[in-house]
Amino acid sequence: VPPGVESKTGVPLNKENIYISETSPPTVVESYQEQYRRDFTTFLKSRFQELGFGGRMVLSFLGRTNKYAPSGELSQLWGLLAEALNAMVLEGILQKKKVDAFNLPFYTPSMEEVRAVIQSVGFFDLDRVEIFKSNWDPFDDSSDDRIYDNIISGENVAKSIRALIEPMIARSFGEQILDDLFSRYAKNVARHLLEEKTKLPIFVIALKTKV
Repeated sequence: VPPGVESKTGVPLNKENIYISETSPPTVVESYQEQYRRDFTTFLKSRFQELGFGGRMVLSFLGRTNKYAPSGELSQLWGLLAEALNAMVLEGILQKKKVDAFNLPFYTPSMEEVRAVIQSVGFFDLDRVEIFKSNWDPFDDSSDDRIYDNIISGENVAKSIRALIEPMIARSFGEQILDDLFSRYAKNVARHLLEEKTKLPIFVIALKTKV
C-alpha cells in the first residue's frame, strides 16, 4: 500500500474506498501510480541482473484498458467489496475508522504505463504484447457477454477473491466477519453482472535484454 493514502498526521484520505476509485482524491491515485513505478522498476532491474545480456522473459499480469486509472476494470471489482464493507459499517458491525484506513496493495497499470517504466529502466526491449480478456468468474470460460447464472457467478467470484485476500481482511477486521462479508460481496457481484459482464484484461508481454 503506498504511503500517500493518509495525511502526514495519519488521517485516511481514501475514505469509503479500499482501492482507487472515482471518489479517490488525486493524491491517492498518484500515490498508487508512483508506488507501481517504483515496484516495477525494482523488479525489472533485479531480473536484468539475473538474466544478463541476451536474456528473455515473459510476464503475465492484470492490467487495465482505460487510461484513467480510477475507472479501471479492477476498480469495479474492489468497489463492490468496499460497498459490502461500508454496509457493515452502517449496520454497526465494523468501525468506520478501520474501513476508512484499509487499502489494498494492488495496482493494474495501463499498457502505456508498462511501456513507460520499461523505457525508463532501459535494460529491456518490449518484444511482443498480447492482451486477453478474462471473465470475473474463473469457472466461466465463455467468450460472449451473456450471463447464464449471475448468482452462481457471484458466488464463484467471491470465493476466488476470498482465497486471494482473506488474510488481509482477517488481519484488519477479524476472522469472524469473513462469511458475512463475502456473502454480501457475492450478492453485490451478482447484481453487477446482471447489468454488465465485466472482464479483466490480462497483459502478456515478452521482454528481451538489450545487447
